[in-house]
Amino acid sequence: MAKHVSADQVEVARNVDLIDYLERKGEPLKKEGRYYRHQVHDSLVIKDQLYAWNSRDEKGAGVINFAKMFYGMSFPEAVVDLNEQGYKIKENFQEQKPKEPYQYPSYYEVNDRTKAKDYLTKERKIHPKIVNWLDSKGLIAQDRLGNVVFKWKQQGEIVGADRQGTSPMKDGRMFKGIDRNSHGSAGFSVDIGKPSSIYLFESPIDALSYWSIKKEKLQNTRLVSMSGLKRQTMIDEIKRMGKEGHKVKQITFCTDNDKAGREFAEKYHKLLTNRLSFIDITESKDWNEELIKGKARVRKKEENFIEIS
Repeated sequence: MAKHVSADQVEVARNVDLIDYLERKGEPLKKEGRYYRHQVHDSLVIKDQLYAWNSRDEKGAGVINFAKMFYGMSFPEAVVDLNEQGYKIKENFQEQKPKEPYQYPSYYEVNDRTKAKDYLTKERKIHPKIVNWLDSKGLIAQDRLGNVVFKWKQQGEIVGADRQGTSPMKDGRMFKGIDRNSHGSAGFSVDIGKPSSIYLFESPIDALSYWSIKKEKLQNTRLVSMSGLKRQTMIDEIKRMGKEGHKVKQITFCTDNDKAGREFAEKYHKLLTNRLSFIDITESKDWNEELIKGKARVRKKEENFIEIS
């Protein structure tokens, strides 16, 4: 096991091309526009020398940091590994262009919302009144490809957007994406009344599913999608509530029922006071699955009632 590495070895390692490194390691990557997505860990995306593993709230820059995070290597082990195989060197990594401000592509919207609304209400079982309300408030739209657009609005300004496919792609998967240059720590959010509490979710559809299930109980609440598990989104939402004059009395973690979701909720629940923080995780995979299962149970009961009658 390496304990000491030279400055020259570190310099070589720092400049190794991250994509070349992963491909030669045998990691299954797929190019999607300007970035690559890991085909096993599909919340792990890489662009140039930057990476974000959203389901684990891990993000960073540089191949050494990635090797430490993904492969569990120590700093010297990562440096030695990166020096051994003659990997491709990334040029001008330090000369990246500054990020452009987000501009919502309104020209890409279509007036007909039928596909988007049908997908949300019929496929995902979101309550139709909720979908119509979101449309009336300009919080959802449909683009030219038939994707549902979830707009991230803050003080009336659109600062980013999620896009959700409504029909399978050629490989059978449903498209999911975030607009280029979207505000890094913002997310889709909805206010129910005058918010004094924040409910955190991993996707817009989970937030809307939760609202559909508990629509009679939710009052004075802000539902927030982190588009993954992003600590900074939680922090920024607390700050934004304060700037808008809303006192935060409660934060509820409604993450997915998997290892990453539970660990995220438990970690930050412990950091906050018990009076302020709560966890509400469904027994299903996520809140949309819980909504769909609930609808199916109701339908089954109705069918049995008709048969008995």
